[in-house]
Amino acid sequence: MSKNCTLEEIAALLLAQDKFVLCPHVSPDGDALGSTLALKMALEKAGKKVTVMVDDDVPDAFGFLPQIDCFTRPADGKVTEADLLVVLDASSLDRIGCVAQAVKAGAVVNIDHHISNTQFADYLYLNTEAAATAEILCNLVEKLGITPDKDLATCLYTGIYTDCGSFRFGNTTPATMRAAAKLLEYGARPNEISDALGTHTRANIEMLGKVLQTLTFYNDGAVSTIEINSDLYDKDVNTDNFISFARYIEGVDVAVLFKAVEPAVTRVSMRSQNTDVAAIALSFGGGGHIRAAGCTVELPLAEAKQKVLDAIGKAL
Repeated sequence: MSKNCTLEEIAALLLAQDKFVLCPHVSPDGDALGSTLALKMALEKAGKKVTVMVDDDVPDAFGFLPQIDCFTRPADGKVTEADLLVVLDASSLDRIGCVAQAVKAGAVVNIDHHISNTQFADYLYLNTEAAATAEILCNLVEKLGITPDKDLATCLYTGIYTDCGSFRFGNTTPATMRAAAKLLEYGARPNEISDALGTHTRANIEMLGKVLQTLTFYNDGAVSTIEINSDLYDKDVNTDNFISFARYIEGVDVAVLFKAVEPAVTRVSMRSQNTDVAAIALSFGGGGHIRAAGCTVELPLAEAKQKVLDAIGKAL
Protein backbone atom coordinates (compact mmCIF):
# COMPACT_ATOMS: atom_id res chain seq x y z
CA MET A 1 0.00 0.00 0.00
CA SER A 2 1.33 3.41 -0.97
CA LYS A 3 1.87 6.40 1.26
CA ASN A 4 -0.56 8.91 -0.21
CA CYS A 5 1.21 12.24 -0.48
CA THR A 6 0.34 15.84 -1.13
CA LEU A 7 1.94 17.52 -4.11
CA GLU A 8 4.06 19.56 -1.70
CA GLU A 9 5.37 16.33 -0.16
CA ILE A 10 6.19 14.91 -3.59
CA ALA A 11 8.06 18.10 -4.52
CA ALA A 12 10.07 17.99 -1.28
CA LEU A 13 10.88 14.31 -1.85
CA LEU A 14 12.15 15.01 -5.37
CA LEU A 15 14.23 18.00 -4.33
CA ALA A 16 15.88 15.96 -1.55
CA GLN A 17 17.26 13.37 -4.00
CA ASP A 18 19.85 13.59 -6.76
CA LYS A 19 19.61 10.66 -9.20
CA PHE A 20 16.38 9.70 -10.95
CA VAL A 21 14.92 7.27 -13.45
CA LEU A 22 11.62 8.43 -14.91
CA CYS A 23 9.29 5.97 -16.59
CA PRO A 24 5.91 6.18 -18.39
CA HIS A 25 3.62 3.25 -19.13
CA VAL A 26 4.06 0.86 -22.06
CA SER A 27 2.19 1.81 -25.24
CA PRO A 28 3.07 5.39 -24.29
CA ASP A 29 0.64 8.10 -25.32
CA GLY A 30 0.95 11.88 -25.40
CA ASP A 31 0.25 12.30 -21.70
CA ALA A 32 2.74 9.64 -20.62
CA LEU A 33 5.50 10.94 -22.88
CA GLY A 34 4.81 14.63 -22.34
CA SER A 35 4.65 14.28 -18.56
CA THR A 36 7.85 12.25 -18.41
CA LEU A 37 9.80 14.66 -20.60
CA ALA A 38 8.48 17.68 -18.71
CA LEU A 39 9.52 16.28 -15.33
CA LYS A 40 12.94 15.40 -16.78
CA MET A 41 13.43 18.99 -17.90
CA ALA A 42 12.23 20.39 -14.57
CA LEU A 43 14.49 18.13 -12.50
CA GLU A 44 17.48 18.92 -14.72
CA LYS A 45 16.80 22.62 -14.24
CA ALA A 46 16.98 21.87 -10.50
CA GLY A 47 20.43 20.31 -11.00
CA LYS A 48 19.38 16.65 -10.84
CA LYS A 49 20.67 13.67 -12.85
CA VAL A 50 17.85 12.11 -14.83
CA THR A 51 17.43 9.05 -17.06
CA VAL A 52 14.16 8.38 -18.89
CA MET A 53 13.30 4.80 -19.74
CA VAL A 54 10.35 3.09 -21.44
CA ASP A 55 9.83 -0.60 -22.20
CA ASP A 56 8.30 0.03 -25.61
CA ASP A 57 8.77 1.90 -28.85
CA VAL A 58 8.01 5.61 -28.86
CA PRO A 59 5.34 6.33 -31.50
CA ASP A 60 6.55 8.39 -34.45
CA ALA A 61 3.52 10.66 -34.00
CA PHE A 62 5.28 12.25 -31.02
CA GLY A 63 8.56 12.83 -32.82
CA PHE A 64 7.99 16.59 -32.61
CA LEU A 65 8.29 16.62 -28.80
CA PRO A 66 11.49 18.25 -27.50
CA GLN A 67 14.08 15.71 -26.30
CA ILE A 68 11.93 12.76 -27.41
CA ASP A 69 15.07 10.91 -28.51
CA CYS A 70 16.39 10.72 -24.94
CA PHE A 71 14.25 7.67 -24.06
CA THR A 72 16.18 4.44 -23.56
CA ARG A 73 14.86 0.89 -23.33
CA PRO A 74 15.78 -1.48 -20.50
CA ALA A 75 18.53 -3.88 -21.56
CA ASP A 76 18.71 -7.54 -20.53
CA GLY A 77 20.96 -8.01 -17.53
CA LYS A 78 21.67 -4.31 -17.09
CA VAL A 79 20.53 -2.63 -13.86
CA THR A 80 20.37 1.14 -13.49
CA GLU A 81 20.69 2.54 -9.97
CA ALA A 82 18.79 5.60 -8.82
CA ASP A 83 17.67 7.34 -5.68
CA LEU A 84 14.10 7.35 -6.98
CA LEU A 85 12.18 5.62 -9.74
CA VAL A 86 9.35 7.97 -10.70
CA VAL A 87 6.51 6.29 -12.58
CA LEU A 88 4.26 8.65 -14.50
CA ASP A 89 0.73 8.07 -15.80
CA ALA A 90 0.79 4.34 -14.97
CA SER A 91 -1.80 2.79 -12.67
CA SER A 92 -0.03 -0.50 -11.92
CA LEU A 93 3.50 -1.89 -11.79
CA ASP A 94 3.00 -4.24 -14.73
CA ARG A 95 2.23 -1.19 -16.89
CA ILE A 96 5.92 -0.25 -16.92
CA GLY A 97 7.08 -3.65 -18.19
CA CYS A 98 10.71 -4.63 -17.66
CA VAL A 99 11.68 -1.26 -16.21
CA ALA A 100 10.56 -2.58 -12.83
CA GLN A 101 13.38 -5.15 -12.95
CA ALA A 102 15.91 -2.93 -14.74
CA VAL A 103 16.01 -0.19 -12.10
CA LYS A 104 17.33 -0.49 -8.55
CA ALA A 105 15.95 2.51 -6.69
CA GLY A 106 15.75 3.59 -3.08
CA ALA A 107 12.02 4.12 -3.50
CA VAL A 108 9.30 4.26 -6.14
CA VAL A 109 7.17 7.38 -6.64
CA ASN A 110 3.97 7.25 -8.69
CA ILE A 111 2.24 10.34 -10.09
CA ASP A 112 -1.05 9.41 -11.74
CA HIS A 113 -4.68 10.30 -12.47
CA HIS A 114 -6.24 6.90 -13.21
CA ILE A 115 -9.16 5.77 -11.07
CA SER A 116 -7.89 2.18 -11.39
CA ASN A 117 -4.57 2.93 -9.64
CA THR A 118 -3.40 -0.08 -7.60
CA GLN A 119 -1.22 1.89 -5.14
CA PHE A 120 1.89 -0.11 -6.03
CA ALA A 121 4.46 2.62 -5.29
CA ASP A 122 6.10 3.62 -2.02
CA TYR A 123 4.87 7.19 -2.50
CA LEU A 124 1.77 8.12 -4.49
CA TYR A 125 0.21 11.34 -5.67
CA LEU A 126 -3.13 10.48 -7.25
CA ASN A 127 -5.64 13.01 -8.55
CA THR A 128 -8.45 11.33 -10.46
CA GLU A 129 -10.08 14.71 -11.11
CA ALA A 130 -7.16 15.79 -13.31
CA ALA A 131 -7.77 15.39 -17.03
CA ALA A 132 -4.17 14.27 -17.51
CA THR A 133 -1.04 13.53 -15.53
CA ALA A 134 0.38 16.53 -17.39
CA GLU A 135 -2.20 18.70 -15.65
CA ILE A 136 -0.81 17.49 -12.32
CA LEU A 137 2.73 18.18 -13.54
CA CYS A 138 1.81 21.82 -14.24
CA ASN A 139 1.32 22.27 -10.50
CA LEU A 140 4.26 20.06 -9.49
CA VAL A 141 6.73 21.98 -11.66
CA GLU A 142 5.59 25.18 -9.96
CA LYS A 143 6.11 23.63 -6.53
CA LEU A 144 9.61 22.57 -7.59
CA GLY A 145 10.35 26.26 -8.09
CA ILE A 146 10.85 25.89 -11.83
CA THR A 147 9.56 28.32 -14.45
CA PRO A 148 8.70 26.37 -17.63
CA ASP A 149 10.35 27.30 -20.90
CA LYS A 150 8.78 26.69 -24.32
CA ASP A 151 10.02 23.09 -24.54
CA LEU A 152 8.68 22.11 -21.13
CA ALA A 153 5.37 23.88 -21.82
CA THR A 154 5.07 22.10 -25.18
CA CYS A 155 5.41 18.71 -23.50
CA LEU A 156 2.81 19.48 -20.85
CA TYR A 157 0.34 21.02 -23.31
CA THR A 158 0.66 17.94 -25.53
CA GLY A 159 -0.11 15.71 -22.55
CA ILE A 160 -3.23 17.64 -21.64
CA TYR A 161 -4.39 18.11 -25.24
CA THR A 162 -4.17 14.42 -26.09
CA ASP A 163 -5.68 13.02 -22.89
CA CYS A 164 -8.78 15.20 -23.01
CA GLY A 165 -9.38 14.63 -26.71
CA SER A 166 -8.40 18.10 -27.87
CA PHE A 167 -10.57 19.49 -25.02
CA ARG A 168 -13.64 17.60 -26.32
CA PHE A 169 -13.90 14.91 -23.63
CA GLY A 170 -15.94 15.14 -20.45
CA ASN A 171 -12.79 15.10 -18.32
CA THR A 172 -12.02 18.66 -19.45
CA THR A 173 -12.57 20.99 -16.47
CA PRO A 174 -12.01 24.68 -15.73
CA ALA A 175 -8.74 23.66 -14.06
CA THR A 176 -7.71 21.89 -17.27
CA MET A 177 -8.33 24.99 -19.34
CA ARG A 178 -6.52 27.23 -16.87
CA ALA A 179 -3.49 24.93 -16.94
CA ALA A 180 -3.48 24.96 -20.74
CA ALA A 181 -3.80 28.74 -20.83
CA LYS A 182 -0.82 29.13 -18.52
CA LEU A 183 1.24 26.85 -20.75
CA LEU A 184 0.49 29.15 -23.69
CA GLU A 185 1.93 32.00 -21.64
CA TYR A 186 5.11 29.94 -21.25
CA GLY A 187 5.44 29.48 -25.00
CA ALA A 188 3.44 26.41 -26.04
CA ARG A 189 2.05 26.90 -29.56
CA PRO A 190 -1.34 25.16 -29.87
CA ASN A 191 -1.46 25.45 -33.66
CA GLU A 192 1.95 23.80 -34.05
CA ILE A 193 1.06 21.00 -31.64
CA SER A 194 -2.37 20.29 -33.15
CA ASP A 195 -0.90 20.37 -36.67
CA ALA A 196 1.85 17.92 -35.67
CA LEU A 197 -0.64 15.54 -34.08
CA GLY A 198 -3.21 15.93 -36.85
CA THR A 199 -0.85 15.20 -39.74
CA HIS A 200 -1.06 11.55 -40.76
CA THR A 201 1.31 9.44 -42.79
CA ARG A 202 0.14 7.73 -45.94
CA ALA A 203 0.60 4.37 -44.17
CA ASN A 204 -1.67 5.56 -41.35
CA ILE A 205 -4.51 6.47 -43.69
CA GLU A 206 -4.12 3.30 -45.76
CA MET A 207 -4.30 1.18 -42.62
CA LEU A 208 -7.32 3.14 -41.34
CA GLY A 209 -9.18 2.33 -44.55
CA LYS A 210 -8.58 -1.38 -44.03
CA VAL A 211 -9.42 -1.27 -40.32
CA LEU A 212 -12.74 0.48 -40.92
CA GLN A 213 -13.77 -2.45 -43.10
CA THR A 214 -13.80 -4.55 -39.91
CA LEU A 215 -16.34 -2.24 -38.22
CA THR A 216 -18.98 -4.44 -36.55
CA PHE A 217 -21.90 -3.70 -34.22
CA TYR A 218 -23.20 -5.73 -31.27
CA ASN A 219 -25.90 -5.44 -28.59
CA ASP A 220 -28.38 -3.73 -30.90
CA GLY A 221 -25.81 -1.17 -31.98
CA ALA A 222 -24.69 -0.19 -28.48
CA VAL A 223 -21.23 -1.72 -29.01
CA SER A 224 -18.95 -1.15 -31.99
CA THR A 225 -15.64 -2.88 -32.69
CA ILE A 226 -12.75 -2.52 -35.10
CA GLU A 227 -9.77 -4.85 -35.47
CA ILE A 228 -6.12 -4.82 -36.47
CA ASN A 229 -5.17 -8.43 -37.12
CA SER A 230 -1.63 -9.78 -37.06
CA ASP A 231 -1.26 -9.46 -40.84
CA LEU A 232 -2.20 -5.78 -40.71
CA TYR A 233 -0.43 -4.82 -37.49
CA ASP A 234 2.58 -2.54 -37.90
CA LYS A 235 4.15 -1.14 -34.75
CA ASP A 236 5.49 1.83 -36.74
CA VAL A 237 2.00 3.03 -37.71
CA ASN A 238 0.22 5.22 -35.17
CA THR A 239 -3.30 3.88 -34.58
CA ASP A 240 -4.24 5.88 -31.47
CA ASN A 241 -6.98 7.85 -33.22
CA PHE A 242 -8.64 4.88 -34.92
CA ILE A 243 -11.02 4.17 -32.07
CA SER A 244 -12.64 7.59 -32.49
CA PHE A 245 -14.14 6.43 -35.79
CA ALA A 246 -15.92 3.60 -33.97
CA ARG A 247 -16.89 5.74 -30.99
CA TYR A 248 -18.64 8.68 -32.62
CA ILE A 249 -21.46 6.74 -34.23
CA GLU A 250 -25.10 7.34 -33.38
CA GLY A 251 -26.37 4.82 -30.83
CA VAL A 252 -22.93 3.53 -29.81
CA ASP A 253 -22.15 3.48 -26.10
CA VAL A 254 -18.95 1.38 -26.07
CA ALA A 255 -16.34 1.33 -28.84
CA VAL A 256 -13.50 -1.20 -28.82
CA LEU A 257 -10.28 -1.51 -30.81
CA PHE A 258 -8.67 -4.96 -30.82
CA LYS A 259 -5.03 -5.05 -31.90
CA ALA A 260 -3.14 -8.34 -32.41
CA VAL A 261 0.37 -7.27 -31.40
CA GLU A 262 1.51 -10.92 -31.27
CA PRO A 263 -0.19 -14.18 -32.33
CA ALA A 264 -1.45 -14.79 -28.77
CA VAL A 265 -1.39 -11.23 -27.39
CA THR A 266 -4.21 -8.75 -28.04
CA ARG A 267 -4.23 -5.13 -26.91
CA VAL A 268 -7.69 -3.78 -26.22
CA SER A 269 -8.70 -0.11 -26.14
CA MET A 270 -12.18 0.90 -24.99
CA ARG A 271 -14.08 4.19 -25.06
CA SER A 272 -17.61 4.79 -23.80
CA GLN A 273 -20.36 7.31 -23.40
CA ASN A 274 -21.91 5.83 -20.24
CA THR A 275 -20.52 2.39 -19.34
CA ASP A 276 -17.65 2.06 -16.84
CA VAL A 277 -15.00 0.56 -19.12
CA ALA A 278 -12.30 0.94 -16.44
CA ALA A 279 -14.01 -1.82 -14.44
CA ILE A 280 -14.08 -4.03 -17.53
CA ALA A 281 -10.41 -3.38 -18.27
CA LEU A 282 -9.50 -4.04 -14.64
CA SER A 283 -11.10 -7.49 -14.83
CA PHE A 284 -8.55 -8.31 -17.56
CA GLY A 285 -5.60 -6.88 -15.65
CA GLY A 286 -5.75 -3.46 -17.27
CA GLY A 287 -7.17 -0.15 -16.14
CA GLY A 288 -7.76 3.47 -17.04
CA HIS A 289 -10.69 5.82 -16.67
CA ILE A 290 -14.44 5.28 -16.49
CA ARG A 291 -14.88 6.41 -20.10
CA ALA A 292 -11.49 5.40 -21.53
CA ALA A 293 -9.56 2.28 -20.59
CA GLY A 294 -7.51 -0.58 -21.95
CA CYS A 295 -5.92 -3.93 -21.25
CA THR A 296 -3.72 -6.60 -22.76
CA VAL A 297 -5.26 -10.06 -23.12
CA GLU A 298 -2.90 -12.98 -23.66
CA LEU A 299 -5.10 -14.69 -26.22
CA PRO A 300 -5.42 -14.61 -30.01
CA LEU A 301 -7.58 -11.75 -31.25
CA ALA A 302 -10.76 -13.76 -31.90
CA GLU A 303 -10.73 -15.34 -28.44
CA ALA A 304 -9.85 -12.09 -26.70
CA LYS A 305 -12.62 -10.32 -28.58
CA GLN A 306 -15.26 -12.80 -27.47
CA LYS A 307 -14.25 -12.60 -23.81
CA VAL A 308 -14.20 -8.80 -23.83
CA LEU A 309 -17.55 -8.59 -25.64
CA ASP A 310 -19.06 -10.96 -23.07
CA ALA A 311 -17.83 -8.70 -20.27
CA ILE A 312 -19.16 -5.59 -22.00
CA GLY A 313 -22.54 -7.24 -22.55
CA LYS A 314 -22.84 -7.93 -18.82
CA ALA A 315 -21.90 -4.34 -17.99
CA LEU A 316 -24.41 -2.65 -20.29
